[in-house]
Amino acid sequence: MKDVYEILRQKELDVSRLQREVEALRVAAPLLLAEREAEDHNQPTLPDSAVPQPIDPQAKDESPQQAQASGWGRAKRWLGR
Repeated sequence: MKDVYEILRQKELDVSRLQREVEALRVAAPLLLAEREAEDHNQPTLPDSAVPQPIDPQAKDESPQQAQASGWGRAKRWLGR
């Protein structure tokens, strides 16, 4: 039979881990929402006769990556607590 205090300690650790995860989600959720809104607003409006051009996979857009990196950095700090 397991020790009651061992089970209690494990449950406390689980609660602590879940609190860190919730805080990380609170940081990440606004970033993801802002990213989705930016994608919605940045959709080009093409005339019906225009043919969309393929996207170059080698091209890099630094500003969204930097924004995502800073957001993930904050989330990782929350998880590391």
